[in-house]
Amino acid sequence: MDSMTRACSQVIDLLFPRGCAGCDKPDDVLCEDCMALFSHSSAQIFDGVAMGSWFACGWYRGTVRKAVLAWKDHGDEECDRPFSEAICRLAEISGVIDFIRGRQNSYRAVFVVPAPSSRASMRRRGRRHMMPIVKRLASFLQRQTDCKVTVCDALENKGIKGKSVQTKGAAQRSQRLKGHVSVRSSVSLQNTMVILVDDIVTTGATMRSCVETMRKNGATVITVLALAHTPAGK
Repeated sequence: MDSMTRACSQVIDLLFPRGCAGCDKPDDVLCEDCMALFSHSSAQIFDGVAMGSWFACGWYRGTVRKAVLAWKDHGDEECDRPFSEAICRLAEISGVIDFIRGRQNSYRAVFVVPAPSSRASMRRRGRRHMMPIVKRLASFLQRQTDCKVTVCDALENKGIKGKSVQTKGAAQRSQRLKGHVSVRSSVSLQNTMVILVDDIVTTGATMRSCVETMRKNGATVITVLALAHTPAGK
């Protein structure tokens, strides 16, 4: 079966050669130059998290925007691997690993939580696009900290219409999310440390709503890690 799968993959590659998700360079999922754009990490002050800041791999514009949208909304699942690598690298350089190591004995669990998508978005995409990213991050953090780190799909969105990145302004995004982000009834976040992972941070309304909801349910939110964020004033 593996031989057949490889043969089919080779035929598909010959018939439909792919290009870089960011610049269309032939034969690359994400070429070296475009991948480097996800190494331009930045920290933004945020009092709602234990580390005092949230972090992003790069700016949501130009090539980064094109690559993220190809992965998020146009089914380019091959980008799961490079984007997972970018998030793991961000966790390392941001200090998340040291934070967990220094406090792991004070909490009953360490969770990596994906930012929630609406049911309509999941139906449109046909998958939970953040899950490969958070699974890879959880495995990476567990190896680096020598403590158990697990994925917890703790949050859900209900009744939200439209795409977050299409909603104009922080006030509209906050109103769009108000009362809709909640912790699943089957999940307990009491006495846990949590890393929230998102794809794009625009105004920060989704991030703040998720963090506030988890804190109210007993979690210590270490920080938020994102693939990209919208530059101020954009």
